[in-house]
Amino acid sequence: MAGVAAVCGAAVPRVLPRGERSGAAAPVPVVSLVLVMAATAAVSVAGVLHDIVARAAGLAVALLLVVGFVAHERRSERRVFPGAAYRAGSALKWVYLTLGLLAFGVAVESFVPLFGQRLAGLPPLVAGFFGAAVSLGWSLTQIGSSSAVRERTVRRLRTLGPVLLALGFLVQGLLLRENVPIWWVVIWVPVLCVAGSGIGIAYPHLSVAAMAAAADPAEGRQAAAAIATVTTMSTAFGTAVAGVLVGLGGPSTLGSARWLLFGFAVLCAIGIFTARAADRTSRPERSAAADRSSVTQGS
Repeated sequence: MAGVAAVCGAAVPRVLPRGERSGAAAPVPVVSLVLVMAATAAVSVAGVLHDIVARAAGLAVALLLVVGFVAHERRSERRVFPGAAYRAGSALKWVYLTLGLLAFGVAVESFVPLFGQRLAGLPPLVAGFFGAAVSLGWSLTQIGSSSAVRERTVRRLRTLGPVLLALGFLVQGLLLRENVPIWWVVIWVPVLCVAGSGIGIAYPHLSVAAMAAAADPAEGRQAAAAIATVTTMSTAFGTAVAGVLVGLGGPSTLGSARWLLFGFAVLCAIGIFTARAADRTSRPERSAAADRSSVTQGS
């Protein structure tokens, strides 16, 4: 990974266009970043604790830190997310929540190779390829989904994404058995690909919605930059939560796998409701924008 990062770093000056130099630097939201990192760390620690009370305390601390993060962001001038995400009636918060829940589901990949080795006796190399099935489904479907432009189709894809993600995890949890033959394990791949396809069909359209939600150009740039922040934070937090769920199912590997997959199916299904909320909230915004455009053309 370090080698790949070095190659990417060397390629940046050659690939990216040079921007205009400016003496003004964007302020770093230190407090917000510390709060969200502390929340992720609290969940990670909770995942390795064996005492139920201590684990619950770790999760409670993490939730309090997340609440503190949101409260600080709402009143601070130095934010991770643009101000539009905290305004009443804005669709941006629902778009970010849906993006976050989709990225949250990627954390399952961290444990799929373990389950392949323990439940099916796969060698580590083969089990590792099974772990990439979610990302494979994401990548393949995102290429085709990006070409959709009709508004009704886009709305349906944004809602269908969390449905497929949650359904894929649910079916995968039902398929898990101990000491299964290789032909049974092969079925896991298309199921996990279906789960990943839920991310692929919705993610590009949610990204466009996030960038278009802010009217101010400066906020628009911040909204676009925050997409990567949401993805990174959700993946980190999701991996920590996955560790907690795997711990709850122990010492049985099958129990851990079912706790993880059924738990993520429930959590990712919340994205269905956030996607619908984003759609409902964005319609008045589009109508208002159309009215403003008509007035401008008429004048």
